[in-house]
Amino acid sequence: MLATAGGVIASIFAVSRMLAMLSEMKLVPHSHFGMSGSVQKHTLVYTVVLGLLLTLFFDLTRIAALGIIFYLVMDIAVHWGILRYLRHEIGAQPLILIIAIILDLIVLAGFIYVKIQSDPLVVGVAGALMLVILIVEVLFLRLNPILPKDHD
Repeated sequence: MLATAGGVIASIFAVSRMLAMLSEMKLVPHSHFGMSGSVQKHTLVYTVVLGLLLTLFFDLTRIAALGIIFYLVMDIAVHWGILRYLRHEIGAQPLILIIAIILDLIVLAGFIYVKIQSDPLVVGVAGALMLVILIVEVLFLRLNPILPKDHD
């Protein structure tokens, strides 16, 4: 139980830190909602509240399945972004990135196939949430364009 609690706490802090970093880079929207403190503390609260909401509506198996789908899609997007925009700058090997994308796609396709057979609600919820996130992010970035001075 201690190892599980430690893992959950570490994950919460890691996710909230990443969200704070993206907020500070003006890549995701952020609101204080009247809270005092730093962006890091706000994103920690948001992460915990989101986790609590997930546990209200889904069991741990479904939450884990959502996490797997989101992680694989994010991993594919990161690899694609490096392949397309950063590979020369950071010296990435295109073949390794392409193999990683293909392997991620194979695992994702297999996982989605199995989940559609056993629990199609998870796949539908994951797809709907990703669509909502995509639409909100596109609208946010169009309304708040990133200027060169915003990034080092």
